[in-house]
Amino acid sequence: MIRILPLLLLTLFLSTGLGLAQEHLTCGVATGFPPYQFAIDGEPAGFDVDVAKAVCARLDTPARFEQGDWDNVVNMLLFGRIDLIVGMEINAFRHEYFEFSAPYAKRHDVVFVAANSTATSVEDLFGLVITGDRHSFVELLWKKEGIHHKIRIMQAKTKEESMDLLARGETAAAIMPLEVGKYLTRQRGLKIRMLMNPDPGSEVAIALRKGQPELLKRINEALLEMQSEGELSALARKWFSGTAKGRNRIPPVSRW
Repeated sequence: MIRILPLLLLTLFLSTGLGLAQEHLTCGVATGFPPYQFAIDGEPAGFDVDVAKAVCARLDTPARFEQGDWDNVVNMLLFGRIDLIVGMEINAFRHEYFEFSAPYAKRHDVVFVAANSTATSVEDLFGLVITGDRHSFVELLWKKEGIHHKIRIMQAKTKEESMDLLARGETAAAIMPLEVGKYLTRQRGLKIRMLMNPDPGSEVAIALRKGQPELLKRINEALLEMQSEGELSALARKWFSGTAKGRNRIPPVSRW
């Protein structure tokens, strides 16, 4: 289950600055990443989308969304076409380009296999094709252990496609965040199990271009209020309990 970070940690991230005065905030989100960031009837939806809406509401600034594949969304922020990206995992490389709000959650990368798979360890995946994101925690761990060259990692366009390939037996495993795999498994009624869960978790935050202390301060204040009032926990329960509206809109896999 997703972890909502402690109130004290949010407090430590508060910065100084003046007020915020903008007509709206353009928020970048990805597609194909349920239950965090995806679309329902063509409209952005998910946990991170709701976090962005709640933050903007507390800033009394309307939220507008630009949705696309992840690489394009990141480029839009780099070149100033959007104001922020919600739900970006924090790492040292990204710190070179962006400022981050207080982290408001954690994600854990895991390895999923079909329930009827005979795999019991990573060694059973040697020589096989699996799907996963570039530079995921699991891939970096395998590089550190010197075994990444023994497994072919293919990048799917979306997490739905990755799970579909696994369900049809076209790949041996899929690397994706725990809650994404659980969500897609529920929606499609799949028989999937977790092979390994080595990830202690990556902190998730709102990313801004550097040099915006006023906006960063206000966002952190909004996140602190959401934490203390239980709104972050309520949003997590909504999206990670299997009760979110629209969960059955994802079409089922045609064959196992």
